[in-house]
Amino acid sequence: MENKIFTSQSSLIRGIVALIIGLLAIFLPKLTLQTIIIVIGIILLIGAILCIILAIRSENKKDKNVLFIQSAVNLVFGLLFVFFPGPIVSIFVSLLGIILLILGVLLLINLYSFRKVTKIPFLYLALSVLVIIAGIVLLFNPFKTAQAILIFSGIVLIVYSIGEFYSSWMLKKNATKE
Repeated sequence: MENKIFTSQSSLIRGIVALIIGLLAIFLPKLTLQTIIIVIGIILLIGAILCIILAIRSENKKDKNVLFIQSAVNLVFGLLFVFFPGPIVSIFVSLLGIILLILGVLLLINLYSFRKVTKIPFLYLALSVLVIIAGIVLLFNPFKTAQAILIFSGIVLIVYSIGEFYSSWMLKKNATKE
């Protein structure tokens, strides 16, 4: 049986898709971020509709209640994501900033505790300070930081697409030899 995942055509398609998404992420990061949030919102809305259908079809009262609650939650979040994508991005990035800030402080506390037991390499101290700085940056400028992360991801996707184009070319070249 022939492997359909690792063919010249599938590699070319993966490369084209990665290139398009990468270019969008680099040149239209704000639009791309909001589009991702809107797509997630649409998926949540579809999930809400499916939960309602399953709840209506279900004969078990407990299952019906759980499905109706889940559909209500999906509906609320789906509508928020679709109609307010900018603030949603900021909220998620701010939460990530808070988490990084807490983790960085906890790392510093652990390092302070361990210094009595063993010598702490400078790299660990630098890492905890960088995590704290990243958390602060995410908190004070969430949307720009999210855009920067998206642009970096776009660059990674473009590099990946180049690899896929090369793989496609090599697979095609090897196929013509056989």
